Amino acid sequence: MLPPALECAETVFFEFESVSDGEAHCLEKPRGHSRPFYELPGGEASYFQDTDQLYLGCGDRVRAICHPGAGSAFFSVIESEAENLWLASHLLFTISLIEILKRRGCYSLHAAGFGANGRGILIPGMSRAGKSTLAIALLRAKFDYLSDDMLFLSRRDDGLRVLAFPEELDVTDETLGFFPELSFVSRSPKVRGWPKRQVHPEEVFGVKASHEAFPAAVVLPRIANTEASILTRIHPDEALLEIAPNVLLTDEPSCRAHLHALAELVRLTPCYRLETGRDFDRLPILFRELLV
Repeated sequence: MLPPALECAETVFFEFESVSDGEAHCLEKPRGHSRPFYELPGGEASYFQDTDQLYLGCGDRVRAICHPGAGSAFFSVIESEAENLWLASHLLFTISLIEILKRRGCYSLHAAGFGANGRGILIPGMSRAGKSTLAIALLRAKFDYLSDDMLFLSRRDDGLRVLAFPEELDVTDETLGFFPELSFVSRSPKVRGWPKRQVHPEEVFGVKASHEAFPAAVVLPRIANTEASILTRIHPDEALLEIAPNVLLTDEPSCRAHLHALAELVRLTPCYRLETGRDFDRLPILFRELLV
């Protein structure tokens, strides 16, 4: 998250330990009062305010304890099950990273991001909003790549900047079916334990990953099941209402700062609603107009 020319002032620490079964876990749930801060499917995500700790547990399969103020997180994984490794290295790792960076002035946004010439379009949305389909449509058109699913906001002297998180795209077979040139991805086996297929933008599309950008537009998509896509301007309050759930409700000061950063983003950046149709060749034209 830091430019390579700068000297690192702090180490963020993650430790993973593999165990043979549930009785061998090296982590126990902290004692004391706690409250839920995230709906973890089939598990528990609790915040302990007195000790400023996060506890994340998926039954006996994976456990994690995060100390966001100290910048560290510890994971205990029954690694014999491949899905557990995905839960630890993706979902639980991401929640811990989000909270650690929030304390350091980097605020998460569940969004895809693409750009050109240092300006970026942010596409927030929950799962099944069509972000990955839009991602492929824009990468085919050689947009710079910021992220498929997660971005961070950071304040600089010249205003808010978007920091990239350019991992591989996780896509469904349904999404791949819209793009015949990607049929080779559908024919390849899934990585064991991973729920979707991975597409690497630099290898498949030959695009470059961009490290950061000025926010030029916020586009909130929803699948319209029509032929033509429709892009309309919306009020910042409508956009804020949809992205506010990005704030993990842990300690009050950092939550307030996160919400202020999101409010600043939609107040200073034009916001749009995209009713996404099946005109995937036309979508890049609409998006390039937002970068002018």
